[in-house]
Amino acid sequence: MPMIRFSVLGLLAALVAPVAAQDDVIHLVNGTSVTGVRVTGFDIRNIKYSRGGTNEQTSTDQVAMVELKKFAGTYARGLKDPGIMLTMAKEKLADKDLLLAQLGFVNAAAQFFDAGQPAEAVSALEELQKAIPEAGVLPEVFRQKFEYYMGLGGKGASSAAQVAKKYQADANANAWPVGLMLEADFFVTLADRKDPKSCQAQLKAIASKAGGTHPLIANRANVELAHSLRETKDSDGAQRIYEDISKKDGVDDSSRAGAYLGLGKILLEKSAAGDNESFKQAMLLFLRVRLETKDAWPSQQAEALYHATLAAEKWRGPEYGLVVLRCRRLLNDEFGSTEWAERAKR
Repeated sequence: MPMIRFSVLGLLAALVAPVAAQDDVIHLVNGTSVTGVRVTGFDIRNIKYSRGGTNEQTSTDQVAMVELKKFAGTYARGLKDPGIMLTMAKEKLADKDLLLAQLGFVNAAAQFFDAGQPAEAVSALEELQKAIPEAGVLPEVFRQKFEYYMGLGGKGASSAAQVAKKYQADANANAWPVGLMLEADFFVTLADRKDPKSCQAQLKAIASKAGGTHPLIANRANVELAHSLRETKDSDGAQRIYEDISKKDGVDDSSRAGAYLGLGKILLEKSAAGDNESFKQAMLLFLRVRLETKDAWPSQQAEALYHATLAAEKWRGPEYGLVVLRCRRLLNDEFGSTEWAERAKR
C-alpha cells in the first residue's frame, strides 16, 4: 500500500538556501506556481499573500508546496536536526509567528519519521494540531501519520484507518475546502480495500469528482484504481491507466512512480520464464522510480527497490548481481522499517 505524502509533495517549506532576490513561491497542484509574492498567512482554508501592493488568497486545497524566502535562514540550525527544528518551532509559536511555527513543526515531524523515530514524529504532529488547530498544514498532520501507518503494512492498517476516518470527519464537520474532503475520502478508501469492486467504484467516483480542479487527487485515485484492476486480473484495463499517467505532462512524482511500478509488475506477472528482455524492461521501470521520481512517496521508493531485485534475479543479465546488492543495501539503509525491507530479508 502506498504512503501518502503530499510534500512528498506536500505543504512543507522547501529546504533551499535563501537567495537575496528570492521571493516566496506557492506551488499549486495543477503544476503552476505563484511567484513574486510574500506569504502573510496560511490556515486550513486559504493561503494569504501580497503581490504588487495587493492582497490575494488561494484555497488551501490548491496548494502543493510553499517556499518561504526566510525559512532556511530562520531554521538553519534545524535543517538536519529534528530536535532543534522542533525546539525552534516552539519558539516561533511562543512568538505568535504561526506561519513559521507550523512549517517548523511539520518539517521536524518529517525528519523524525525519516530518522526512524515515529513516536517523536507523531508527538510533534499532535502538538501542532493542538497548538494551531486551524493551521494550513493541518492536512499534513493526517498525511504524515497515515503515511507512516500504511507503510507498516498489516501491522498499521487499523491505525491508518483511524487516522483516515478522523481526517474525513474533521474535513466534513468543519467544511474544509473540497479538495481536502476528497483527499480524506481517498485515504478512507485506501485504508479499507476488503471488497475490490466497492473499492474500484469509490476510486472512480473520487477521480471523477476531482476532475480538472484537483488533478493531484484525480491522478492518484486513478493509479490506485489501476492497482486494484491489476490485482483483480484486469491487466489490460490497468495498463491503459498506467500508460496514460506515465505519459501525461505535469503529473506529480508519486502518481508517475505508481504508474511505473504498475507497468513493471504487469511485465513480471505476464512474462514467462526465459523472457529475459521483459524482465529487463520490468527492472528498468522499477529503477526509474528511484532515478526519475525522487519526490515519490517513500513507500513507493521501497517497493520499487524490492521489485527491482526480483526482476534482476529473473533477468540475470550482465552485472545483475550488483543491481540486486545495490537495491537491497538502499532498501535496508533508507527504508529499513518498511514491509518491503522485511520481505527482502526472507
